[in-house]
Amino acid sequence: MHPKLKTLLYGLSVFVIYTILAIALRMITHHLPTEEEYFGLISNKDLLIGLMLAIVLTFTHERKKNLK
Repeated sequence: MHPKLKTLLYGLSVFVIYTILAIALRMITHHLPTEEEYFGLISNKDLLIGLMLAIVLTFTHERKKNLK
């Protein structure tokens, strides 16, 4: 598999896992977002946090891989 594709899949999987956890926690606590939301479950702020988290974790993962 191409290394750039692996990196992209890693970042995408981090984003998907964050989104699933955020939605699950919102459903468990019955605290749905009141601002702009997608599908009534996740807000723009949550998506932005998930995107930033995916970028940071992917970057640190790649740096760790290159240090070995």
